[in-house]
Amino acid sequence: MAEDKKKDIVTKYLADMIGLEGHIYQAIDKQVKGTEDEPDVNPILRGMRDTLERHTNALRERLEALGGKPTSPLKEAGASVLGVAAGVIDKFRAEEVSKEFRDNYTAISLSNISYVMLITTCLACNDQETADLATAHLEENAQMVMDIGNLIPSVVVRDLSDLTDLNENAAEEARQRYSQVWR
Repeated sequence: MAEDKKKDIVTKYLADMIGLEGHIYQAIDKQVKGTEDEPDVNPILRGMRDTLERHTNALRERLEALGGKPTSPLKEAGASVLGVAAGVIDKFRAEEVSKEFRDNYTAISLSNISYVMLITTCLACNDQETADLATAHLEENAQMVMDIGNLIPSVVVRDLSDLTDLNENAAEEARQRYSQVWR
């Protein structure tokens, strides 16, 4: 009985992650389509989208291996609850690319802390395989967040390019400050 309850808890968290990463994927997929003429940011967005798609597929496979169903009400509940932040991205999307990346940073950060919760739950419930999968995904998402943090200064300066008298060193100075904070 206790093992069934542990399995139910893990499958609930997996369903939540499928919903969350799926919502983030959808928002970033729209950004990919909207930036096809921007060769400096489109490949970055495509990479993020492809990683999130791979994560969602792997999570779904793991959920099915545990006997869960990705179309279950549990998954839908996870999508509606944890996918709210990603859904807000899509609804309030700003024209500036920098704001889209800011929103992606926020959504992926939510995913990161959700992965920490999933990892902890899996370890507590003795599900090493799911914990390992979640850890691999967390590592990739953490890298995406760091990459966005390093990219944002250049994108912000680009978004401001119609202004005159901009500090030409602003992007590099901001990038250095960001890096110093995370050391």
